[in-house]
Amino acid sequence: MAVRTIDKDHQARDEDWDGNNAAFSCPVCGKVFLVSGHMHDGKRECPSCHKSTGYVVAGKKSDGSARIEWPNSN
Repeated sequence: MAVRTIDKDHQARDEDWDGNNAAFSCPVCGKVFLVSGHMHDGKRECPSCHKSTGYVVAGKKSDGSARIEWPNSN
């Protein structure tokens, strides 16, 4: 699995993280989707291709983490 973790101090143009919510751009299909620590229990598959999964653990200001995982293209 390939993994990209959101840096809480320097988000890329295609990601965002606020509280326990993170927005990711799927590396497989390009769909932008939201993952909520509350609404999605911190885990959500890409709603378009279902090949990547975004995770949010705790909040951005609470030493939490946010990452997206997807299959390697080997």
